[in-house]
Amino acid sequence: MSFKVHAYLDYKLVLNRTIPHLPRVGDIMRFSDGLYGVVKELTWCMDEDAHSECQRVNINVLTEE
Repeated sequence: MSFKVHAYLDYKLVLNRTIPHLPRVGDIMRFSDGLYGVVKELTWCMDEDAHSECQRVNINVLTEE
């Protein structure tokens, strides 16, 4: 199964893609060289119609300092 992910770093959309796995709360994500963030929340978007085999998930990430 794959997941359609919208990741928000400091409340700004930085990732919009399909990925085969999800990070857990507390994991660190790297978006580019020198740009990292800690996963604070996963939101399962259950109110969206499935147009593919993917489940939609929003990931809230805050900059790692």
